[in-house]
Amino acid sequence: MSFKLENTKKYLREYTKSLLENVIVEIARKDRVREYSTGNVTSPIEASGQLQESLKLIEKDTKSVLELNIEGNAYGEQIDEGTRSTSVSKDKLIQWIQNKNGFKDLNGKPVNLSNLKEVGRIAGLISKSLKFNGIKQTNFLTNIVESKFKELNKIETPILKDANDDLDNILKRAGYKKGANQTFSIQTKIIQ
Repeated sequence: MSFKLENTKKYLREYTKSLLENVIVEIARKDRVREYSTGNVTSPIEASGQLQESLKLIEKDTKSVLELNIEGNAYGEQIDEGTRSTSVSKDKLIQWIQNKNGFKDLNGKPVNLSNLKEVGRIAGLISKSLKFNGIKQTNFLTNIVESKFKELNKIETPILKDANDDLDNILKRAGYKKGANQTFSIQTKIIQ
């Protein structure tokens, strides 16, 4: 018989679900300002919605282990941590530029997205920049995890509730016997 952790598991599931919801909100946040040498950019982290759509909660619950993971496209971590060099195909960048509403060039002028030659030229420049400069670190995931980590301090409440709810089994597994009057005792021997 194992220790029952239903309250603890419920707490961890709710915590992980809340973490996922916070990440989705952060990705879509429109007031994020990123500083570049060419000027500040205020926009969501992504344009296509694919990062948000890729995020999901994966749960594996066995008798002895509860595993909760948030999984998504790997580039989400690259955006969070930054990279020294990144290789992105020109076609992917053209698609990314076309998905961004109100895309502006380095001079701050709106790009005519129907002008494929101009969009292709800009995609080529971005591709070169990513290869030589990488992706600037955003810490959007790191900041969320750090702020939400404090909530794990409250896990003692469900753990104590689980221990209290399953106290009879815990004592029996430790070798105690439950008597008729609902008291526990343990038989000990002195070895000489």
